[in-house]
Parts: sequence; structure tokens; C-alpha cells
Amino acid sequence: MKIIHIIISFLFIIFCNAQTNNLDQIRKTYLESPQSEQTINKLISICEENKKYSTIYAYRTAADIMLIKYKYNPIYKLKLFTNYTRKLDLIVANNFNNIEIRLLRYCLQKQSPRFLGYNNNLELDYQFILENIDNQSKDLQEFINSTLKAL
Repeated sequence: MKIIHIIISFLFIIFCNAQTNNLDQIRKTYLESPQSEQTINKLISICEENKKYSTIYAYRTAADIMLIKYKYNPIYKLKLFTNYTRKLDLIVANNFNNIEIRLLRYCLQKQSPRFLGYNNNLELDYQFILENIDNQSKDLQEFINSTLKAL
């Protein structure tokens, strides 16, 4: 019985470590993503591997939103923007206490053109981030601070 418990614990540790490494890679790519369409597509492909996790799915949705600026048809762009922002808002609603997902929405709302009206949670998300950043891991704190400085 102890052997089964040890094996399960070992597999759990490996699984958690793999997800952490993947999140580190996703965060790094996210910081680079405003530079080019190619980098955004790289972020999407990294997220595809583990999109069953809400945080990674939120990164995927954020990447889809960032990719819209490379589309040409304004009507199509607006339709995509509306669909993806609704999806991101739903992810936030289902993971309201996840600071990283709230950070993604904050960044996208901060960078979205005002005329699109996607800015109704700016203050709420920013306040949440400030109130909860100290409760996060050192790596996540550094990522949040880097992301906020880049805005």
C-alpha cells in the first residue's frame, strides 16, 4: 500500500512540475508576444498542449485577442474581439480569485481601444492584483510586476 502511495505522490510531483515549467514558458512568451504575429502564434501553440487548465486557456484566449490586430476585415475583427473577450470574461468569472487570469484581462482592457468599450473591469482587476500580489510566489510576483511595467 505504501508503494502505491509513493508512486502516486511521485507522479503528482512530476505532473505539477511539468505544468509549472510550461507556465514559465508561457509567461516568457506572453511578455514577448506584442513584438510579432509569429510570437503570438508560438504562444498559441504552447498553450494548445495544456489548454485544459484555466490559466493556460486564459493565455490562449488572450493570444487570440492579440492576434486580431493582424486581421484585415474590420467587421470580422470586431466579431472576433467580441467573442474572445466574452470568453475571457467567462474564464475570469469561473476563476475570479486567480490573479494571473485577472492580470491578463486587465492588460487586454488597458490596451484595447476605448471605442470598443472593453474597459469596465480595469479598476476592479487592478485593485485585486495590488491586494493579492504579496500572496503569490516570487516568480509570479516578478512576472506580474514586469507585465504591469510594460503597459
